[in-house]
Amino acid sequence: MIGWLLVLLGATLAAAGTAVGVGAAALSRLDLTRWAAQRLRGAAAAGALLGTPGRVQGTANVLATLGVLLASLGVAAVLGQLHPLVLSLLVVFAAIPVLVTGTYAVPRALARRWPQPVVRSMVPWVDWLGRLLAPLLPSSYAAPRSDVATLLKAGTGAELFEQDELVVLSGLLTFTERPARELMTARTDIVAVSEGESVAEVAQIVSESGYSRLPVYRDTLDHIVGMVYAFDLLTVPPGGALPVRPVIVAPAAKPCADLLFEMRRERRQFAVLLDEFGGTAGIATLDDLLGALVAAVFGEPGVPGAPEGGAPAVLEVDGGAPASEVAARFDAHLPVAAETVGGLLTRLAGRIPRVGERFLLQGLEFDVLAAGPTRVDRVVVRRVPVAVTSLPRGESA
Repeated sequence: MIGWLLVLLGATLAAAGTAVGVGAAALSRLDLTRWAAQRLRGAAAAGALLGTPGRVQGTANVLATLGVLLASLGVAAVLGQLHPLVLSLLVVFAAIPVLVTGTYAVPRALARRWPQPVVRSMVPWVDWLGRLLAPLLPSSYAAPRSDVATLLKAGTGAELFEQDELVVLSGLLTFTERPARELMTARTDIVAVSEGESVAEVAQIVSESGYSRLPVYRDTLDHIVGMVYAFDLLTVPPGGALPVRPVIVAPAAKPCADLLFEMRRERRQFAVLLDEFGGTAGIATLDDLLGALVAAVFGEPGVPGAPEGGAPAVLEVDGGAPASEVAARFDAHLPVAAETVGGLLTRLAGRIPRVGERFLLQGLEFDVLAAGPTRVDRVVVRRVPVAVTSLPRGESA
């Protein structure tokens, strides 16, 4: 009796594991996303497969393996009393074909034919079991950005997302991956105050600079100890100490989304960004991050002369704008390795370009509108029209 129970239990577990594994693989991520987004029947299963696919598949494999093992033990218990020759014949010609058919071939075929009901009904409890076995299973993994971007585009074609929704989601993904160095105020442009300055001196610097938040340094800019807020100066009594607030310290390569999350969690409005050597590379405020997020999601105001739906005719950009993104706006590729437009022009000139200088590269024309002694501030980029000359027949270039 126990042998038959083991056979039945093992066959059930093996069939369930096989069906879940095949059914989950048969459904596209687009189908699963639609279930979850529209809260259709099977949304819980879709959430498990989208969120922890490694755990679900790992649990399914464990069930299939465990089921075959239990069924084999049950067959051995049921047929163990037979003559060895009869036992061998029954195992080879009866037990193995029945087990393979019942625990692999049939559930596999059914899951391929009807994957949706299999996933809806079985994945939730398989995922629950996977949580219990989590230490023994592969860790869950997150889909790379390329997969998410492809999914968003596929969702638009299948009318899962509206075009406006796709723009918002794509903007969020762009902001998430953007390093903080691309929006920081560079070290050369930082207006800071020394820790030893008086409140009156700091108030004068605030008034002249127009900034409401200034970093406070000790000895050099590489040792920023905090920030001073203009409104805090109003509450300091005569002769009082400078009110210094703490700041976030982070690497300049840190993604904007991570930095924004950290600043909100720590309730800080100011971040000092460090280069690879530990020195101060620049600063960023909460307003900078929120502004970049809004620009990424809703887009920045259009450039005059830029045609709708195509590459812009003329584009005015900041010298710190990412060179690759500017080139992409014109469907061009820049052979010179540089992170920013200002850095690109500096590499081409071998020095800091001057106002009025013009550079031609890969069919693009760069005009320097504003520049200082240490950086390029504003640049106008336009595509250079290519003149096409027709040759008389019989002539060659």
